[in-house]
Amino acid sequence: MNRACLFALAAALLPAHPAVIIAQEKTMTASTGVELVWIPPGEFMLGSSPDEQTWAIQNQCLPSWVKTEGDHQRQAAIKEGFWMGRTEVTVGQWKKFVAEAHFETDGEKAGVSCAIGPNKRWDMIKGANWKKPIFDYKPKDIYPVSCISWLDAVAFCAWLTTFEKEAHKLPPGMVYRLPTEAEWEYACRGGTRTKYWWGDLPAGIEKHCNVRGGADGWEFLAPVDHFRSHGRNRFGLADMLGNVNEWCLDWFDGSGPHEECYKSESTERVFKGGSFDDYPSTARCAHRYGRPMTMSHAGYGFRICCGVPR
Repeated sequence: MNRACLFALAAALLPAHPAVIIAQEKTMTASTGVELVWIPPGEFMLGSSPDEQTWAIQNQCLPSWVKTEGDHQRQAAIKEGFWMGRTEVTVGQWKKFVAEAHFETDGEKAGVSCAIGPNKRWDMIKGANWKKPIFDYKPKDIYPVSCISWLDAVAFCAWLTTFEKEAHKLPPGMVYRLPTEAEWEYACRGGTRTKYWWGDLPAGIEKHCNVRGGADGWEFLAPVDHFRSHGRNRFGLADMLGNVNEWCLDWFDGSGPHEECYKSESTERVFKGGSFDDYPSTARCAHRYGRPMTMSHAGYGFRICCGVPR
């Protein structure tokens, strides 16, 4: 099944007037094995404050990245609840999609992808893709799938929507898709206003997530939910920070995040959360940046949500 067909199927499923959503249970599991957690509507603080941005720059976060977080933190609202993947999509779950849809990723078609080379520096490695995102390394099924472009992730969501609809498992008025940037940050914060979902200081970050340095026990990717209760926020979501950057639905606006899903003529899309190769100052709730929607990289993965169409 090609990408055009997948997108057409997804478009046909979008209702003109989404149904009012009423949570019936705390979790649900998709056919691929993805477990999703119900995230209720609510208000939160979107973006970062000037003080947080100054701190981030002083701690190795690039100023050009920090300035995209906006010039202040502001109140925002998530008006409709949604289901969020408890973990990042795993290699095992991705395999099921590939087998059913006969899908080829942007990285596979390009023949090269950003990966870690033998000198442990980022290089364009010929043949690097989700099957082998890092030099001389083959991830197991319990690891997050990486070397995934935004278009690859959207195709997975479109296929899963069709698959679950045919199986009569899709919640009324909802589709599988990427979370919007605001939904992602709201879900990551879990009711907090701090730099990280557990607090303001990165001290002890190795107990909560997989970031640069190896102190957490992982030089590259870590299995999803490896940190157990220490790696789950108040919503029960695992690995919202670190491990792999997660694509969001929004087009990227370099002036700051948006409360509603943002769309423009840009070819870049937003991702959030930081990866195993990022400094703690980058793996913050508010941190964001954009990359081309066809770009794949060993640190790029995704997490799905199930909600009203955006």
